[in-house]
Parts: sequence; structure tokens; C-alpha cells
Amino acid sequence: MKKLLFVAMMMLLGISAHAQKSVIDTLKARQEVLKITTQLNEAQLDYQKEKAKYADLIKEVDQLNAKANAATADFNTSNASNTVKDASATMKKLKDVKKANKKLAKSQKCLQKYEKKIAKLQNKLDKLNKRIQFINQ
Repeated sequence: MKKLLFVAMMMLLGISAHAQKSVIDTLKARQEVLKITTQLNEAQLDYQKEKAKYADLIKEVDQLNAKANAATADFNTSNASNTVKDASATMKKLKDVKKANKKLAKSQKCLQKYEKKIAKLQNKLDKLNKRIQFINQ
């Protein structure tokens, strides 16, 4: 009788240990989900900030391009000294346009990087949620 009671208690301990391990695994997975969700939210905020910055840069580049186009069309060859001054002013405007276009390209690359990061985190989050649902079943 004592042996039977001992075996029954050991089985209960084994079952409860297995149940606790399952609960602990679920909690760890949920903790991981929260961590990744936090990273995802931060990445989305950074993406939105960069997107706003990108929109401002587009406006700036458009304005600079319009000014540069107007400056390149206004050359007058009747006075050489004025033509040199106009040419140097036009070169300065073109350099500014080039610099602004580089900033715009850099911002666009940054947006693409954030999009990839967000997609990667979302994929990781989906996999963890599937794992949690599988553990709970």
C-alpha cells in the first residue's frame, strides 16, 4: 500500500512539474513577445520621424531645384564680369542642390532600413505568437 501511495505521489509530482514547465515556457515566450513588441514600436516611431524628415527634405529639394533651374536659364553674355558672377552664383546653387539630393537619398535609405527592420520584427513576433498558441493547446 505504501509503495502504491509512493508511486502515485511521484506521478503527481512529475505531472505537476511538467505542467509548471509548460507554464514557465509560456511566460518566457510572452516575455519575449513583449520585448519584441517594444522594439517594434520603437522602430515604428523612428520610421515615422524619418518619414516626416523625408517629407521636409522633399520640399526643400524641390525649392532648391526650382531656384537652380531658374538660375541656369538667366545667363547673359553681353557683360563678361556679370556672366562670371552669375556663373559662380549658379555653381553655388547647384552645389546646394547636390548636397540636398544627397541628404534626400540618405534619408530614403534610412526609411528602407526601417521598413526592413519592422518587417523582420513583425515576422519574429508572428512566429512567437504561433509558438505560444501551440504551447497553450
